[in-house]
Amino acid sequence: KTVTLTLSRTVATAETVTVSYTKPTGDNVIQDAAGNDAVSFSDQAVTHSTSAADTAAPQLITTGDSRPKVTGNQLVLSFSDTGNLDADATHKPASGAFTVLVNGVANAVTNVSVEP
Repeated sequence: KTVTLTLSRTVATAETVTVSYTKPTGDNVIQDAAGNDAVSFSDQAVTHSTSAADTAAPQLITTGDSRPKVTGNQLVLSFSDTGNLDADATHKPASGAFTVLVNGVANAVTNVSVEP
C-alpha cells in the first residue's frame, strides 16, 4: 500500500527532497489492518522521478526524408521533438502565422493542423 502526499507546488528536477513523519496521538495514524501504527521517521531521502523540463524548442527539419514537402494543396512541415508537439486546439498556430510563396506569389494558408 502507498501513501501519496500532494505538495503545494511542483518540485523541480534539481531540488533535493526529504520527508519526515511524526506519528500523531489519536486515531489519525498510518496503520496496518492489524492495528499496528507506523513509526515516526525523519529526513528520509526521496527518489526524484520528475523528468527534466523540456526546454528545447521544436526545430523545422530541412534535410533528408523529413524536409518540407508539398503534395497537391498539402504542405507538410516536420519538426524535431515530434513526440512532444502540442496538438491541443487552443495552441494551434493561426493560418496567418505562415507565409507560403509559389513562384514568388503568395498562396494563402487556409488551415493548420498539428499531429503529435
